[in-house]
Amino acid sequence: MARLELSHLTKSFGTAKVLHGIDLAVRDREFVVFVGPSGCGKSTLLRIIAGLEEASSGRILIDGVDVSRAAPVDRGISMVFQSYALYPHLTVFENIAFPLRVARLPEEEVRQKVGRAADILQLNDKLHLKPGQLSGGQRQRVAIGRSIVRNPRVFLFDEPLSNLDAALRGEMRVELSALQRDLDATMIYVTHDQIEAMTMAHRIVVLNKGRIEQFGTPMELYHHPATRFVATFIGQPNMNLLPATVVGTAPDGLTVDITGGAQITLPVAFGDAKIGDTVEVGIRPENLTLGAGLTMKLRVLERLGGVAIAYGVMLGGPKICAALAGDSLLHEGEDIGLSFAPQDAHVFDANGAVMPRLQAPSLADEQRK
Repeated sequence: MARLELSHLTKSFGTAKVLHGIDLAVRDREFVVFVGPSGCGKSTLLRIIAGLEEASSGRILIDGVDVSRAAPVDRGISMVFQSYALYPHLTVFENIAFPLRVARLPEEEVRQKVGRAADILQLNDKLHLKPGQLSGGQRQRVAIGRSIVRNPRVFLFDEPLSNLDAALRGEMRVELSALQRDLDATMIYVTHDQIEAMTMAHRIVVLNKGRIEQFGTPMELYHHPATRFVATFIGQPNMNLLPATVVGTAPDGLTVDITGGAQITLPVAFGDAKIGDTVEVGIRPENLTLGAGLTMKLRVLERLGGVAIAYGVMLGGPKICAALAGDSLLHEGEDIGLSFAPQDAHVFDANGAVMPRLQAPSLADEQRK
């Protein structure tokens, strides 16, 4: 497979700049997911890598070779689109074999390559059928098979599961993850669905307005978001953001008065924060428990079996969501108390940047005391 490097990539359409100096290094045999809201530039970036769009500036390197001006066919890349792009008059076999026919490979080699792809994708009993006789998931596997037979150095996927129903998307996520392991392939996958990103990726690129907000493993982004945007985009249900005012700064952290809630000291480095500054305290729904500290007026309760998702508002107006035990004795319309551990909170300054957490003292530090 291959390493992929992007260096200072930009893209403009007329006066509209959609990519702002993208720098990225994808490791050999890594599964990287580009995720972000509509219009963030993720599909444009994928098309530039594929050679279907030309970058305004910057370089694309595959295994150290600059392919920025190379034709798509010369980059060793295969792309699977959101639409299956299958030929309706051809059988599954011939759809998968199409790029091999174009390359005029010998018939025996064509049959071997198609057979191997069909084995991997469990399509052996469907090779005689036409696309109209297949389910959506089967058609997507045929499109993937057409990519596999080309033996590309990098696989690109542009929202390939968005046309499938929820249950089938879940099945296909598992299949694509297993496929990446079986092929030991370098894959880049574009989606707006953060659940797909979290469950499939080795590392995730979070894009926002044509810039990389953060690049890291799913759990790095979940536990250590660099910005307010990443914190609210990664995780389901979304992170709660509670307005707060700084009332104290000390070596043990930042003391804040949460609007409609309690005063609490959080173990974060306050940096340039001053008493009176407005910040936001981020707390994930799954880190909230029944207790004292915050008061929620419970509006809607969704019981999902093992977990109950409680939606409501705090005194003063901020919305809040808590993921509680499924058998919690709660009733819509009542006031309930919530609490959280200070170390689970994230604090964001007025610019949306996260305030770094204080480092826990080491054993040596404790012994010196």
